Amino acid sequence: MKRRKFLKSGLVAGLTPLFVNGYAMNSLSASMIPASACDIDDRVLVIVYLGGANDAINAAVPLNQFGEYRDARPDIHLPQNSLIKLDNSLTGTSQDLGLHPSLTGLKDLYDNSKLSIVQRVGYPQPNRSHFTSQDNMLKGIDGTIANSGVSEGWIGRFLTDKYPTYKGLPFDNHEDPLGIILGDTQSTGFHTAAEHEMEINLSGQDPAGFFNIISSLSGEPISNFPNSENGEMLSYISQVEKSTQVYSERISSVFDTGGMAPQEVYPNSSLANQLKTVARLIVGGSKTKVFMAKKGGWDNHVNAVNASDTRLGKHANLLADLGDSLQSFQNDLVAKGISSQVVTVVFSEFGRKIIQNGNLGTDHGTMSSMFVVGDAVNAGVFGDNIDILNQDNQGAPDPGQLQNDYRTVFANICQDWMGASDDSILNTFPLTPSQVVLTNLGLINSNEKVDNTCYFEPVPPVSLTIRGRLYLEGFLESSGLMSTELADSGVLPTSQPYGDTRYSYYGEESVSSFPANTVDWLLMEVWNESNLVIDRKAVLLRNDGRITKLNGGLQILVSDLYPEKIRIAFLHRSHIGVLASKKIDAAQEATPVVNISTAVDTVEGNNQLKNIGGKYAMIAGDADQNGLINTADYSYWKRSSTNSVAGYQNADLNADGLVDNSDYLLWKNNRSKIGNPILHGILKR
Repeated sequence: MKRRKFLKSGLVAGLTPLFVNGYAMNSLSASMIPASACDIDDRVLVIVYLGGANDAINAAVPLNQFGEYRDARPDIHLPQNSLIKLDNSLTGTSQDLGLHPSLTGLKDLYDNSKLSIVQRVGYPQPNRSHFTSQDNMLKGIDGTIANSGVSEGWIGRFLTDKYPTYKGLPFDNHEDPLGIILGDTQSTGFHTAAEHEMEINLSGQDPAGFFNIISSLSGEPISNFPNSENGEMLSYISQVEKSTQVYSERISSVFDTGGMAPQEVYPNSSLANQLKTVARLIVGGSKTKVFMAKKGGWDNHVNAVNASDTRLGKHANLLADLGDSLQSFQNDLVAKGISSQVVTVVFSEFGRKIIQNGNLGTDHGTMSSMFVVGDAVNAGVFGDNIDILNQDNQGAPDPGQLQNDYRTVFANICQDWMGASDDSILNTFPLTPSQVVLTNLGLINSNEKVDNTCYFEPVPPVSLTIRGRLYLEGFLESSGLMSTELADSGVLPTSQPYGDTRYSYYGEESVSSFPANTVDWLLMEVWNESNLVIDRKAVLLRNDGRITKLNGGLQILVSDLYPEKIRIAFLHRSHIGVLASKKIDAAQEATPVVNISTAVDTVEGNNQLKNIGGKYAMIAGDADQNGLINTADYSYWKRSSTNSVAGYQNADLNADGLVDNSDYLLWKNNRSKIGNPILHGILKR
């Protein structure tokens, strides 16, 4: 099966994109994800990453081994009478836990059947580097030689299987990113190595409560990326910037709408603000499927506790923020009426050692715990307490104590909450023994668990090489060929021109020189039978009407398609766009020809082409690209007609580089022409 490639998720620490307050504005509309017969498409996964490695043993003390715990941590252990008894029914068992006194929020969630604690979590060969372990867990691997070459992120693989036609840009019903990252998490596991990505990054809570969006990178746009790890990171940031820009207005609109719902009082912290933003986006109508938040600061080698009172200190403050933020988030979801849609999973890259160090702290350990929160969870403790006496030679839990592979936890959520099939789970967590990821822990209660008849299956994508032909009115000359004057005179831009237009296309197509007989750039779109745009790319038009690749080749590759029937649309900066009538079976037709030059009915709609000497051409005059030829287009002409210098202008309808009376006559003859409402309608952009 040919799979999409994903951007490497392991970024070097300290490489941080610049965040500013401004954001680009693009008009977006409609809902992204079609309804499912199994009624699970409104479900959302929220992932909270505790960066730095939470001390799980102090967060939930093993009461069945309190003496051993106290002996291992003589200076930093919590007083037994300060601990919050998790569950009296667990007394005397291997799951008997006392929560840190700061975790009243988690205790409330547990008592209200909204919290699962999964213990002894990690992976078989733990890595004690923060960055490597985080990277492993976001790639869905365990760092062994067998999967050392994996560069994809597990969330990206999961989302690609679930939404195989998603291309990472908002058009038509795809108006929300599939993933949103909050906080300063950079290494994510969301991104694709193609021209699209699975998420955007929001960071920096402003006074209004909205996480500002990446607007730009300082300096000139990056055009060439070195073939190195640094080059990959620069490419990553550049792609995140572009993806964020095109979603910015939609996110802002959804956020503002969400502010009309009841507001829960949250703690004043970064994590609380991130979760508050998630709740507000969801209630505002966001169809994003996976949110990721981050709470840093857990690497407490020094002064994790106060010497005079171990109930207080850095770790206590972190735990209080975590518990109170999760409690406020869940209460907010309930108040907003959306708590049934959300499951939250909390993880850390590893845990701490069992033994204390000499600085009132603990050092890097092996396994940790995970928390799963939501209406849909089976409240309880999954897995036994860490055996305090079973240590490795450095005083950390012996790796042999591993009971719950972190991939098992995420796989359970992906399947039972989000509907992934067994095959999709094995795609999501590569090169992993099936018994690791497919063991069912029962984290999701039976009433909310997705029935196996509703699982989505990974669909192998297909590729096509399309050949096309069309003509542009005004460009078409009496010779039967189109003018190449724009390219010949050097005014045709060498990069595709549709990023700053109504089409908001941010592809990176560019040439150093144009193939012979080039006329202009076109924007080609691939539509499915539900009238969703599933791919776009900029192509070139030759003077004989042939549509070409950037090197002049005649076969336009369209890859990663769902095997369904599709149609092709062509858009131009000054002509009414057209949607071809021909339906192409992507599963059967490998090299289709889309020729819209031979008859008016080769495109959908009434009178969408003009007969010019037996050649049917796209209609000139739509300078503002809204599918209507009216006074707004005349205004384009009027503003530009005083410019006597040759240039690349939308009101230049005959491609001579000038805006003059001949262009006015073309507009006048076509005024009141209306494009196909399916292609140009109010729901289009």
